[in-house]
Amino acid sequence: MRAQLLHLTGPSRGKTILYDESKILIGTASNAAVRYQQGSTEERHAEIEFVEEGCAFYFRAIDGQVFVNRQEVREIILQHGDLIEIGVSGPKFRFRIAESGCNTCKPVRQMLTDAAEVHGQSGLWASTHGLRNDLLNHSTLTTKLAAIITATALFFGAAFLGATISSSRTARTQQDLSRKQSLQYESQLLTLKEQIEKFQHDQAGHASKKELTDLRTDLARRAKIIDRIAEQDSALKRVLDDFSNGVCLIHGTYTFYGEIDSVPAQVADPSGAPLEIEYIGTGFLVENPGRIITNRHVAQPWWNSEDVAPLLAQNLQPKFVSLTATFPKRLPIVIDTTTIKLSEDEVDIAMMAIKIDENVPILPLHNEDLDAMRGERIILLGYPTGLNALLARAEPSIAEEAIGSATSTATLIQELAKRGVISPVITQGALNEVRPRRLVYDAETTSGGSGGPVFGPDGTVIGVNFAITRDFDGSNFGVPIEFARKLLAQHTEQETATD
Repeated sequence: MRAQLLHLTGPSRGKTILYDESKILIGTASNAAVRYQQGSTEERHAEIEFVEEGCAFYFRAIDGQVFVNRQEVREIILQHGDLIEIGVSGPKFRFRIAESGCNTCKPVRQMLTDAAEVHGQSGLWASTHGLRNDLLNHSTLTTKLAAIITATALFFGAAFLGATISSSRTARTQQDLSRKQSLQYESQLLTLKEQIEKFQHDQAGHASKKELTDLRTDLARRAKIIDRIAEQDSALKRVLDDFSNGVCLIHGTYTFYGEIDSVPAQVADPSGAPLEIEYIGTGFLVENPGRIITNRHVAQPWWNSEDVAPLLAQNLQPKFVSLTATFPKRLPIVIDTTTIKLSEDEVDIAMMAIKIDENVPILPLHNEDLDAMRGERIILLGYPTGLNALLARAEPSIAEEAIGSATSTATLIQELAKRGVISPVITQGALNEVRPRRLVYDAETTSGGSGGPVFGPDGTVIGVNFAITRDFDGSNFGVPIEFARKLLAQHTEQETATD
């Protein structure tokens, strides 16, 4: 076993480095394996040591302060994925364990996750160079070739897009646009590769059996914890048995339009096909006739999105291709996008209307002060990891049958719905902070869980999940439910005034 470090900050930021040493000295010393400049750390600041007897990596402070997952430690056994900080506001890196004798290949999904984390700590320049380094040094030949092809296609595709939409511009203006697009190139490469990788993964044709097996094991472990709590908690039992059926998987596809000779034209992707961007989120039923509460960034996915900001900056207009909601034991329902209503309070809340039968449960909304719930247990429902969690929880034969019958993400959702395997993931944690516009809790979730209901200990919805930290752990955030109740009340008043 060897230590692998993803350097998030410091002189090696963006790089993933594999260390052969059984002892890794960290500091400014000339013999330090992880070496920093004078003044940033102590000469012998800390050390990572692999001990064969315990088959574990020991991390200890020597002459300086160290933090693991934001908690100061003196000595600790490291776990795969731990975040390490060398001193207060010092260099940061992500620790990983690599099997001895294995090659240094890294899945593209992991490369993109690492690039996003480096971007958050050290900016776009470091993240893109880190991704380049991974593609060159930690990928298979097939991945390298795919990256080259994708990069080439994106470059010429961006140039073609600029020339087509702006055919009447002067040659000088076109050159200026090409320069701007070149500057945007690395960001667009990251964005489109992440989208492609995510939905290849979601369709499971590209997801490894090991990934699905690991996810299946993890979800089963979490389910056992929830079941044990539910045996002693009637409110949670009702959430599991009843209200979970009112939580839907939202699947959307959208595109962009520009103008050619004053005529709207759909933007093409690098292959020449119409550009279509897919995503998955969560929502929940709050009223009949059907009204769903979710996040604004689920109902309007281009809102505050860095991924598509370059397209918006070119005055391209986003437009939905499709938008559906799928409840447990129900087939997908088409959402009329004209019914989408956004909160006027500048919070990440939105509402949309659907036609649905009365058998889908309406989730009860909390209407009292939330301060008293600080420190109490909360329950979070949603669809984190998108379709992977559904496939992982389904019987393998059912999952394979659904995949074999599907031709796209939309048809895979349809096939899973037919087989009754769509239901939200349920996690639990503690409500750590109650702020006027934000709830902070440690119930685990990740991408796809946005818009899910946060239940308090009394079995009512106290918030709407809206932001996550990476890697399915850490502190996550919700919008207090009072903002959703206010949006519902405004909509009801408008309908009453219209009548």
